[in-house]
Amino acid sequence: MMDITPEKLKEEIEKGTAMTIVDLQEPRAYTHNHIPGAVNVPFENFSELYPTILKDKDIAIVVVGEFDELGKGKQAAAMLETAGYTKVGRIVGGLMAWRNAGFPTESGVES
Repeated sequence: MMDITPEKLKEEIEKGTAMTIVDLQEPRAYTHNHIPGAVNVPFENFSELYPTILKDKDIAIVVVGEFDELGKGKQAAAMLETAGYTKVGRIVGGLMAWRNAGFPTESGVES
């Protein structure tokens, strides 16, 4: 698992790197505020949902929780690695760090 800074993620997005950003927030929080293009796979249902949503085990996957102070990003990334996903990372500091860096979020979009 790679720890990724918000700045590094923004750089990879701008380069057009193929990846899936996975937002671990509850659906209501996700709808309110998330990284543009992120798919919502709530942590509470992560183990049941990710196999149906994240089918390509070789694409880069970046998980992001709201703050990640509870380690949900680490736990979700570890589950993916255990299941054979090869390029897994997590945003250090979660969505809060992304917003604090001044990067855009979107709202009102359901996954």
